[in-house]
Amino acid sequence: MAGICQIEADSEVKCKPHKYFEMIKYSLLHLPTIYPEGYTDAQIIEGDGVSEGSVRLWKYILPGTTEEEVVKCRTTKQDDKTMTLVLFVEEGSVHSRFKHIQVTVQVFPKGEGSLVKWIIEFEKHHGEVPDPHMYLDLFHNLNLKMDAYAHKA
Repeated sequence: MAGICQIEADSEVKCKPHKYFEMIKYSLLHLPTIYPEGYTDAQIIEGDGVSEGSVRLWKYILPGTTEEEVVKCRTTKQDDKTMTLVLFVEEGSVHSRFKHIQVTVQVFPKGEGSLVKWIIEFEKHHGEVPDPHMYLDLFHNLNLKMDAYAHKA
């Protein structure tokens, strides 16, 4: 077994970095409105839904699939200065494939807009489990939807 692994992907958005990071922090409960074909439900389970220690539940459908998955994530880090948010997956469908999974999103200035970096840290139950690239696809699609949503508002 390889232990903890990591994959990442970057997406460019037109939104200014601080505005986009604020959207990530405060709009995560609105994902079913922003990206209804990807997210079917979002709830605050514990805390205010924004601060470190808050727990959220999401129901989503990965790109290329039709099966709804459920995940419960705790915010373990939120840093406005570095525009970083870290979510640790405590429970959910993903745990049938992974012992450990954590998602980090970080926003950087790039030209007139931003570069959004998604990092997934994971440990598989066994070697036959594919790396979680479909989650990076979900996050890439989310970036596109959130960027479009920001320009409508």
